[in-house]
Amino acid sequence: MSLLVERYWAMFAHDRELAEAARKYMPDGVSTDSRILIPFPIYVDQASGSRKVTMAGHELIDYWAGHGALLLGHGAPAVTRAVARQLARGTHFAACHNLAVDWAHAVTRLVPGADQVRFTASGTEAVLLAIELACAHTGKTGVLRFSGHYHGWHGSIHCDDETSQDRVVVCRSHDIAAAADCLRADSDIACIIVEPTGPCSGVVPYDGAFIRELRALSAAHGVLLIFDEVVTGFRVAPGGAQELFGVVPDLTTLAKVLCGGLPGGAVAGRREFLAPLRKQNTSVTSHRPPIAHMGTFSGNPLSAAAGVAMLREVATKGLHERLDSFAGKLRKRLNQVIDQHRLDWVVYGTSSCIKFLIGHGQRGLNTGDFDPRACAPAVLLGRGDAELIRGLRLAMLVHGVDIAPSSFVTSAHTEKDIDETAAALDASIELLRRDGLIR
Repeated sequence: MSLLVERYWAMFAHDRELAEAARKYMPDGVSTDSRILIPFPIYVDQASGSRKVTMAGHELIDYWAGHGALLLGHGAPAVTRAVARQLARGTHFAACHNLAVDWAHAVTRLVPGADQVRFTASGTEAVLLAIELACAHTGKTGVLRFSGHYHGWHGSIHCDDETSQDRVVVCRSHDIAAAADCLRADSDIACIIVEPTGPCSGVVPYDGAFIRELRALSAAHGVLLIFDEVVTGFRVAPGGAQELFGVVPDLTTLAKVLCGGLPGGAVAGRREFLAPLRKQNTSVTSHRPPIAHMGTFSGNPLSAAAGVAMLREVATKGLHERLDSFAGKLRKRLNQVIDQHRLDWVVYGTSSCIKFLIGHGQRGLNTGDFDPRACAPAVLLGRGDAELIRGLRLAMLVHGVDIAPSSFVTSAHTEKDIDETAAALDASIELLRRDGLIR
């Protein structure tokens, strides 16, 4: 057993017992693949601000931030008060309620491309509904997406082969000429769906130029443009990537920050593109009969209460500037540690996102000179050496930090967190070197 794994087993022995018990009742002992961690995952008991605490009482600085949902950190007072108040009033009415109206209104105030909103129970559901709306509006059935972009786990929309699968055409990432070729070759494409900051919420960064070209291309071919802003919505700017780049899509999918840490999602867009959902208004025509959309927990009162409170905070002046500045400081400190060890690693990212590339092949390069746009997309999407990535996650946990190759800062993180995270990275690199994972 390596020194790293030995220390991990010793520190998180109680978590190992819990993981063994969980395997009896759940596949791999987890409720989602993102919780899988070898040799076993950690079990968290509570969280507050920028920190979470395991069942055995180990405190960890948290950069998962609810997979990006917690812009304000754990237990944000405004969100917690709103949810507690609603919990006492009711969690499910099976009826309309004004909180959903307030929530939708907040979205339309913030998101440039949102005239109307339909809520869903998750980001994946929002993507599926947006595609249905595009098909209904255009009378076509095809979808054009880009390799490396994540749009939820469902079926062919999750397939990443650069081929056609069940009417989903997968095109090379960041290749406007290839996208144009696909549209010319297939007249049945109803929509283009894209992560507007780049694959995997910016692991391969896009700038406004590509998105502007895509907007023009979609308009020229009469297909709808869908921005998947499940991650970027309300995080990279109050109005998401479309505000950041000044490019307005036809439809937008939202989740995560939208719901203040509770489950939910939404499709937002111009009124005419949500018209296929209407059953009582025939003044707006579409190529198909109205589409059905059901969802027991869509727009439920608890998620709506959290969402309204969250979006009120999102609209606060200066919040995103502070988040972006803090993330820049953290990236700089971590890269200074990497440079001291002369590793071919780098931490990069835009806005409040933190991305790790563990092994870019340029040892001795000052990380301040690293430009991810000059790096091959396949290298960035691979994140580097898989064994080192896993080892780094374990080592950082041993040193009190839970951070992933794609992570986030929140408004609850502090300068003390930066100092402790930098120290944890330094100690983790030393541990990995002692274990022979770094040479």
